[in-house]
Amino acid sequence: MAIEPVVGDKYLYTWADLGKPRVNGVVELPGLGELILDDADIHYALKNPEVAAFFIRKAPVLGPKMYVVVSRMQPA
Repeated sequence: MAIEPVVGDKYLYTWADLGKPRVNGVVELPGLGELILDDADIHYALKNPEVAAFFIRKAPVLGPKMYVVVSRMQPA
């Protein structure tokens, strides 16, 4: 199955999709590349584990297959 953007050039990944990382760093995105998660992303996920999700976008300045978080899904 092809990986498709959900909005424009942004992809949506849940914290569970990413393997529930508990520390900042680089996470493998099978079929896409690698995602850089920072401290704030991890803090958000640990505080909202049931709904944590990230909109990510390619960051070509970091490398051809590198992605960064551009927005977080907020709990209602």
